Amino acid sequence: MCDTVGKIGNKKHYSMFAKNSDRQYDEPQVMVFIDSKKHENKKLYTTYIEIDQVEYTHAILISKPIWMWGAEMGVNDCGVCIGNEAISTKTSKDNKKALIGMDLVRLGLERSSSAKEAVNVIIELLQKYGQGGNCGYKKESYYDNSFLVMDKQELYVLETVGKNYAIKKKKMATISNCLSISNADIYNDVKNFKKKYTDIPKENANFRKKTTYKKLLFAKNENDLFKIMRTHSKKNGCSVCMHGEYESTNSMVVILEDKPIIYFTGCPNPCESEYIKYVFGNDLIYPIVYEKNQDDCRFWKEKRYKTNL
Repeated sequence: MCDTVGKIGNKKHYSMFAKNSDRQYDEPQVMVFIDSKKHENKKLYTTYIEIDQVEYTHAILISKPIWMWGAEMGVNDCGVCIGNEAISTKTSKDNKKALIGMDLVRLGLERSSSAKEAVNVIIELLQKYGQGGNCGYKKESYYDNSFLVMDKQELYVLETVGKNYAIKKKKMATISNCLSISNADIYNDVKNFKKKYTDIPKENANFRKKTTYKKLLFAKNENDLFKIMRTHSKKNGCSVCMHGEYESTNSMVVILEDKPIIYFTGCPNPCESEYIKYVFGNDLIYPIVYEKNQDDCRFWKEKRYKTNL
């Protein structure tokens, strides 16, 4: 469960990105800053597997479950934003350990200076290492992934099934836990990705996707995105702000100005939580932490239980 939205700006409005990270109940998720770095090590260990490291990685601010290497969503020092969605497809899920979708989010942010480059990075890594492995916290979960990748100028929806992919470039997009590309701009298998790989139509996910899209049409600023991320529905499983077995464990909104402006809750229940403002590159503010301190999730736990009294 997740919902991600993005909109390319114009002369009057900045480009905007937002996502609610919906994870299993009670799974801590923290805001982590990782600075740019030149790497001497030739190898890198992700959540499950070792891969080739690159010489240089960008500074990134990510929202990540504390137990995995990868991230649910984030932004880098070049203003590239990425969020992913779990996708259930016709293909059997590979329990073999590989890169999980959240690893690909982080790798795309670390290794790219534009949205287009990030899409290419994800595809190259997917082709080389594949995707697979348990993505669940207390209950095992295996799935394919879709991604919304954007910067100030460009936005891409990238859907993947195994090592197959489809790409659609858009000015505005919303994605949820369902395939959506029926007329791909670029693909390595079929143009109508949605038709070939959708197993059972995901009515709840499609409902949320349509809901966020309608609201995004009129969104002009961060406050409009806050409202989208706080949306509830009377239909079970159709709320963008999720509660229950799966809940919105963190919410992030990014306004792509000269320096990305990030708003985040840092805790579950965006409907009851304040968004904290941070300008990328400024001194860190609590509860953003460095990766070595990511197990310090006191803020998440305090707010999580306070909003669930």
